[in-house]
Amino acid sequence: MTIRALARGSILITLANLIPRAGTFLLLPLYTRFLTTADFGLVSIASSGALLLALVYRLGVDAAALRMHHELAPSDRRDLYTTVIVMSAGSALAVTGVAILVGLTIIDAATRAAFGAAALLALGIAAFNAFQFVPSTWLRATDQTGRYLGLALLAFLAVASVSVLLVVIVPLGAIGSLAGQLSGALVVAGAAVIIAWRQRPWRFRLDLARQALRFGLPLLPHSLAGWLLNVSDRWLLGLLLGVAAGELLGAIGIYSLGYQLGYAVGLAAISFNAAWLPFLYRIGTRPGSAPVLRESTTLVVIGFTGIAALLAIFAADLVGWLAPPAWSAAADVTVVVAFASAANAAGLMYASGMYLDRRTGVMPMLTAAAALTNLAVNVVLIPRIGIMGAAWATLIAYAVLAASLAVAARRRDASSVDVLPSLLVVGFAAAITIVSRGVPWLPVGVLEWHLVLAVVLVSGIGWLALRTVSRLEIALRTASGAGESLR
Repeated sequence: MTIRALARGSILITLANLIPRAGTFLLLPLYTRFLTTADFGLVSIASSGALLLALVYRLGVDAAALRMHHELAPSDRRDLYTTVIVMSAGSALAVTGVAILVGLTIIDAATRAAFGAAALLALGIAAFNAFQFVPSTWLRATDQTGRYLGLALLAFLAVASVSVLLVVIVPLGAIGSLAGQLSGALVVAGAAVIIAWRQRPWRFRLDLARQALRFGLPLLPHSLAGWLLNVSDRWLLGLLLGVAAGELLGAIGIYSLGYQLGYAVGLAAISFNAAWLPFLYRIGTRPGSAPVLRESTTLVVIGFTGIAALLAIFAADLVGWLAPPAWSAAADVTVVVAFASAANAAGLMYASGMYLDRRTGVMPMLTAAAALTNLAVNVVLIPRIGIMGAAWATLIAYAVLAASLAVAARRRDASSVDVLPSLLVVGFAAAITIVSRGVPWLPVGVLEWHLVLAVVLVSGIGWLALRTVSRLEIALRTASGAGESLR
């Protein structure tokens, strides 16, 4: 494996994972001008509920499918995909049915009339997104990165076209935005149907189902705790903010805009991790591969911390460009969430060694501890400092998770985590961000001052990254075998 091959595969898969999500970011100027802050808040709450249901539908078999694909003989892989699709479909049907019955039973008629359409669209988004992992796993595992990227582009075009139609041309507000999300989910679900059709003859195998559940079910609490870390704050704001009902959705909308901008760093990290894990599974069992994991982790921490700081420097400028002045408070949320996302990127890398060793049992405990931290800090801070309390809770929780995963990784292999470069880059990035936010009286325009700080940041981060890349080249040469080119 060469650095060029790793970089090419990682970039393509990262782009493919980012493109559907990037639709939200590219459409933000449209949303902030054609949706009210309350509409945006409703979209955020419905989307977070859909994400929670989709996690439940998958039962953790999405992670198991990628790991098992690389272990099974080609003849067994057809049965694997048939099996995981049937499992997810059964779970989706059961949970959706229960959700509808519960909603009809406990929700009053007035609330159903006001939010029923959004709730039904959220159920549809969740049901179709439950199968998103099928084309994702198949195309990544079989190195069909071009087709994976094409599918991502097609899904984005569906989201964008339907959103423009139903938000701008036929102004349906929040319902139009959710319908756009549903169209993208339908495109990816269609790809899953095509892949399933090609797996004929279909066979559901209990042995593969049990194996997938053994690997995946311990990760379900981890995924649910991840949901608590990522999106439960929208629901907690509704419970704890203490403002009038008419202002509540608007405040959640402003918070959601800031969160989505800051979480761009997190989406990039998750997308990179999707490319990193297949590579790790191929090379991670070779003698001498531990330094590859260590140096790759250090490089990811440096890179994503730098990206977070760069976004933080320009947060106010970005929000001012994307949205009218009424949304300006979102910039402060963006700064904090960007660094929380960088901490998440570090945690994902620390956890990858556990995936390699099948030590997934510890993951739910660590993520649950971070999720409980998030809940506790939200309860303390939201009533006191409003939406910024939710942002700081996210950062603190992800920092706790990253630190606990780093400790667990070092217990697995004392050489797997290089702490000093990570601490240096975090301190440097935090200092640059504080200066960018706290020294408005310098004798230059705000944007010009931000550009100067960005140059300083990129120079420092680049120097640390190049040193790490040199060590990674040596580690890859050793793990890949003598004589394999790194260029």
